[in-house]
Amino acid sequence: MENLYVKSKNRFIAKTYFTMGLGLLLTFAAALATYRLMFTNLIQIPVQTFFVAAVAEVALVWFLSARINKLSVSSARMWFFVYSILNGFTLSVVFSSYGFGRSLMAFLLSSIMFFCSAMIGVTTKKDLSTFSRVLFMGVIGLIVLGIFQMIGLLSGMNLIISLLGIVIFCGLTAYDMQNIKRFHSSVMSYDANTVNKYAIIAALQLYLDFINIFLYVLRLFDRN
Repeated sequence: MENLYVKSKNRFIAKTYFTMGLGLLLTFAAALATYRLMFTNLIQIPVQTFFVAAVAEVALVWFLSARINKLSVSSARMWFFVYSILNGFTLSVVFSSYGFGRSLMAFLLSSIMFFCSAMIGVTTKKDLSTFSRVLFMGVIGLIVLGIFQMIGLLSGMNLIISLLGIVIFCGLTAYDMQNIKRFHSSVMSYDANTVNKYAIIAALQLYLDFINIFLYVLRLFDRN
């Protein structure tokens, strides 16, 4: 019986990682394609288009999280991939700002940090939920610091904010991974469709953690 449970848990985590990996692949393919389209073919995309895409991303995350129980597995997966492509479109601005070489280096560093954090979440016996409030307050703090930085009040604190962002989202990766491991226990008695849908939501959580780690690592390359 224990063997069956372990196999089921491993399948759930594997589905989560696979879905997240496909999402990241679509994101970086879309980012690179848009980057090449703009800067190789010199096609100008209005700034408003990127703003609309960013708003659509937030709406899609809300939609997926709120409607997951009413969506079919194929629909939930489709919307996750649509979100991934949209995010890639907006991330093309990052590619243009930092260049492909630095973006690739940031991706590789982020992958190592993400993997190590996820492994901590899977293997640790300590309950990481005790840190969850601090981590979520940290996210709010990062948003406030980001606003101050945008209006020029914290122009010299890029390094500190970047390091804080990396630490907070690595912590959230470990916390989310531990939650996913526990979450499997509560859904393993459900039907296969429900389990697959929750694997997509779990993939979305990890995807968001990775993207945030990537963005803060990339900021370390900012020379300004």
